[in-house]
Amino acid sequence: MWTSKEELDIEKARDSASKLVVLGSALKAGLFEALAEEKDIVTLARELHGDERALFIMLEALSVMGYINKRQGRYVISDRARPMFLERGEEYVGGFLPHFMDIMKAWLMLPYIIKGEKPEREKRDVAAFMHAMASKTDENVEETVKTCLKRKPDAKNLLDMGGGPGTYSRAFVNKGIKSVVLYDMPDVIEYVSREFRLKEIKNLALKSGDFTKNDFEKEFKGESFDIVFMANICHIYSEEENRILIKRAGKLVKPGGMVAIEDFVRGRSPMAEMFAVNMLANTEGGNTYTEAQYREWLEEGGFSKIEVTDLNEKERQLITAFK
Repeated sequence: MWTSKEELDIEKARDSASKLVVLGSALKAGLFEALAEEKDIVTLARELHGDERALFIMLEALSVMGYINKRQGRYVISDRARPMFLERGEEYVGGFLPHFMDIMKAWLMLPYIIKGEKPEREKRDVAAFMHAMASKTDENVEETVKTCLKRKPDAKNLLDMGGGPGTYSRAFVNKGIKSVVLYDMPDVIEYVSREFRLKEIKNLALKSGDFTKNDFEKEFKGESFDIVFMANICHIYSEEENRILIKRAGKLVKPGGMVAIEDFVRGRSPMAEMFAVNMLANTEGGNTYTEAQYREWLEEGGFSKIEVTDLNEKERQLITAFK
């Protein structure tokens, strides 16, 4: 865990990292899904349009690790691996592991970023990113939503800015919010509406757009909200971008309404410093910020009655403020 202060065992970490790359590569290549039933390498290569040498080497390694069973030249996913890579239960890691692989690719550019270089970033994998965001536990989402509605119990409508897979939007609807709008980039909305069946949820509307653009709030044509909710947004942007974003978001909050921001707050979350490294690797200006910075931005945006609440045993924080 990023929060751990225990001394790192370099050799064990190296071995674990190697194994994680093997598992992530197998998952992204479709190996585990293809081996839900027993197959030989020739059949597998034909189905995956794969290379037989590469498949043999990967399957043998996965077999030694215990994630694939081998019998008379045929392979099948092991009972140990099924809940991790096929069954979408509590043990499932297929939601975040492909996104983790993308993140690590960016982290390997850190030596160059430290020297001031700006490596070209690959186009984001929307599917991997959305499934990673959707892997957040129900308990954590429930805690955030309950805390929001405790602060604003009379809320009737809500804007979920950058709501991605709709994890929070769905939870707010289930808690009785009569009208929820999920707002995100067009490619995200196109994907999540289909993959996560968001169009089928009563009281949830999907709206595509870009909240980093000037006057994006005009897209709502005068509509305003009891709550404007932003989870995992502010850490993507610089101080100045957040200052502007909060002012724009404030234009969409009704008088007496509330903005709610979930993120890692420096000085309160033990994850904040290491998560900032992730933003260094993966964004142009992202970072994690202190409570004082959030208070300054919110006050400049016309908000008051600012509160910061620790969530998930202080891992994350919820910042709420009223217009």
